[in-house]
Amino acid sequence: MKQDKKGSIFRLAQFRWIFIADAIVVIGAVMAYGLIATYWLGMGQENALSMLAIIPLMILAVSLGTFFTLRSVRRKMGDLLIGIQEVSGGNLEVQLDSKKAEEYAPIYDGFNRMTAELKNTKTEMQNFVNEFSHEFKTPITSISGFAQYLIETGAGIECPERLQYLRVIADESLRLSTLSQNTLLLSKVEACEIITEKEEYSLSEQIKRCAILLLPKIEQKKIELELDVDEISFIGNAELMEQVWINLLNNAIKFTPEHGEIKITAKRTPGWLTIKFCDSGVGMSEETASHIFEKYYQHDTTSAVRGNGIGLSIVSRIVSLCDGEICVESKLQEGSTFMVTLPV
Repeated sequence: MKQDKKGSIFRLAQFRWIFIADAIVVIGAVMAYGLIATYWLGMGQENALSMLAIIPLMILAVSLGTFFTLRSVRRKMGDLLIGIQEVSGGNLEVQLDSKKAEEYAPIYDGFNRMTAELKNTKTEMQNFVNEFSHEFKTPITSISGFAQYLIETGAGIECPERLQYLRVIADESLRLSTLSQNTLLLSKVEACEIITEKEEYSLSEQIKRCAILLLPKIEQKKIELELDVDEISFIGNAELMEQVWINLLNNAIKFTPEHGEIKITAKRTPGWLTIKFCDSGVGMSEETASHIFEKYYQHDTTSAVRGNGIGLSIVSRIVSLCDGEICVESKLQEGSTFMVTLPV
């Protein structure tokens, strides 16, 4: 079946113009040499006629070389085009054998990487839909359930209970809103290949503003916040970088118990900026730390501070777009340190 497909893709008859071109080139070359040899090298008429007799043999030799070359190209390109047709038809399991591809091996390897990436993308999309639907379903169910309960039994609910149920509705609504915003932002930064709208601004002032923005959460848990931030100027997209600091600080607050400590440091070294977010929170295992920047990954789905697993993915993507790096050091019950390094 594969051979039939190849035949329909590449027929040697389609390349008859190449054989015609070969003949024209051979005849033209022989006649040009004959003219030069006759008028400048003194070649006789008999030698000239013998050269004309060689033309058919030369055309045959060149045509044979062209034929075998085209046949080789036909086989290799045929496999590639069949693979492209399979992928366009939805089959992402296609892999080409690059061992016999010879000079086409880099093309085959590129095709194989492309199909593998498309397969991973398809899997991620399916996981995204499943996990996103699940994440949306939970708060919507809570909102709907408690709202319906208040409607049906509102007159008989005491004020403290009513406030408790309304607080659940408010919290779940906020969670749903945050999930929507983070998902949209994640989609935006994942689709982005370069950062635009860059400007020079004070990175130290930006970090301080983010700390002030989250100060109510910090005070609510009576967390001690320490800032050790040098005066640093940075050229980048201020809006995106603000998301980095807010997500990292919010993450530290979320997993730090009451009366805990959070320390933010920002230092400039030759060629790099180093920003650290250290907390005295619950920490994490090495296994969790290795997956912490993956989309929707949550190492503690039973905790009361359960999030949506998007924030650190956003942070990682933005830092990557800035040609920087982010890493985490953590131990269970000893806190975590997230370190961001950015090129100056």
